[in-house]
Amino acid sequence: MTGEIQVWSVFDRDDRLVLALSNEPGEYNFARLPPRPVDPVFLPYATVQCYDAKAESALLQMVMASSTVSDLFQRLSGAGYRIQLGRPKTGHFARL
Repeated sequence: MTGEIQVWSVFDRDDRLVLALSNEPGEYNFARLPPRPVDPVFLPYATVQCYDAKAESALLQMVMASSTVSDLFQRLSGAGYRIQLGRPKTGHFARL
């Protein structure tokens, strides 16, 4: 990966957008607000937006277990997710 900021879209096996992420340090943004207040989840290697509340627990575990974008990509690919370079095409979703 280069030093420039890049954005990727992550899709599940049904080709639904589940995550968008960039290689810029930032926060994990939940698909929906947690039931009780939580501190922001800072990530030193990425900014992540989740779009799938049902898969969020498993996705968050992979994000938190990773230490680099490459590490996260390996975990996501191993779990059957498809990673595509570029912003999500559904414009009303993307914060990144």
